[in-house]
Amino acid sequence: MKTTLTIALIFLVTILYAQSSEHASIKEALTGETTAYMNRDYDAWASHWDSSREVSFLVTNMEMRANSWEEISKTMKEDMQTNSNPIQASLETSDFDISVTGNQAFVVYVQNMKTGDQNYKTYEVRNLRKVRGQWKLAAMISSKMGDD
Repeated sequence: MKTTLTIALIFLVTILYAQSSEHASIKEALTGETTAYMNRDYDAWASHWDSSREVSFLVTNMEMRANSWEEISKTMKEDMQTNSNPIQASLETSDFDISVTGNQAFVVYVQNMKTGDQNYKTYEVRNLRKVRGQWKLAAMISSKMGDD
């Protein structure tokens, strides 16, 4: 009985650790992509995306929508070149809901960006793929919360 219980506990701890490790890796990928964007570093930003397959991009408050890596890449590169100064803001994320199935992850969370006296709160939805052991974005939706 003790052996069965010990094995069950080891199995449970292993699963929980693996899950929390995957969740941490996913959060790191999301933070890296957003930080690179805020730093206006196109190459670093692009490195967080799976450019080898179809991707999707939607930012509702900026009316930006694209459905191919070529279109997303071109739009973001132009944006970062035109507006090359890093975005001076603090960023907080919370309320994560992460679902991992094999090499796919679906994430919903809240992002709060404070810049000067302005506060932008958005719902963030991301789909990620594991590519050669690294989580890469495959789709994103960002939608402003509230009327601010």
